[in-house]
Amino acid sequence: MIATIKAEWRKSRLRPGFLIGAGVIAGITILVYAANWYLALHPLATRGGDRAIVSLATLYPDQFVNNVMGAAFPIGAAVAIVLGALFAGSEYGWGTVKTMFTQRPGRLTVWGGRLFVFGIWMLILTLVLFGVGAASSVVVASFQGHAITGPAAIDLAKGIGSIWLIFTVNGAIGLALGVLIRQSAAALGIGLTYVLAVEIIAVRIINLINNGQFKNVTEQFVNQNATALTQSFTSAAFGAAPSPAISADHAVLVLAAYGVGLVIVAAGLLRLRDVT
Repeated sequence: MIATIKAEWRKSRLRPGFLIGAGVIAGITILVYAANWYLALHPLATRGGDRAIVSLATLYPDQFVNNVMGAAFPIGAAVAIVLGALFAGSEYGWGTVKTMFTQRPGRLTVWGGRLFVFGIWMLILTLVLFGVGAASSVVVASFQGHAITGPAAIDLAKGIGSIWLIFTVNGAIGLALGVLIRQSAAALGIGLTYVLAVEIIAVRIINLINNGQFKNVTEQFVNQNATALTQSFTSAAFGAAPSPAISADHAVLVLAAYGVGLVIVAAGLLRLRDVT
């Protein structure tokens, strides 16, 4: 397993897809902070008078964990799906699957090593998100002359863990599709369509049936739980917010179940199917 992990890391450490993905995450985070900073400094005229639609208090370092959640989902989830599809499906297009599986170690060991490396990359993307978010919040606080005080360590740990879970689960969707379809292009297309359209439409339709009688069904969907998990990170600085319909504990359990289930299904396909 260790040799497999080392080999996979050498293959992927400079892979353009992962580097571009990290750049997209960093760019989105900077864009979110820049846009919110501008809106906070330039109040918009409303019927109730001049009112800033974004509070500067939400952009300071003590709130950056809560603030970066908006940059992580759904754009970050979409990036994770693309990377998962490329990571799993590209090997079929390159014709290297046969080489991997006709030499030692076995298929499941190779898959386990690949999953470990992919999880490391999802963690790297998460750390990029939080690192850029922290730096952006420090820049805002410095220009506004605000004291630089970081969030509580437990909140930071929970935030990193939550986003890592969301990235990994959505990446697992791409991985499973890449293995199922045996190519990357169709896998990432189907994955993006699901995360950006299919699930949203399905949730709306189910919620309309019998006045929402089957709403509990929608609480088992991936992105419904990912949204609830990100919305659980808030504070008084963001104003009053309704309580999420799905608890954070429920969201973590559902997402973890999806992640484990998807990689097991993909492992079964790799183990049983012919590699050609």
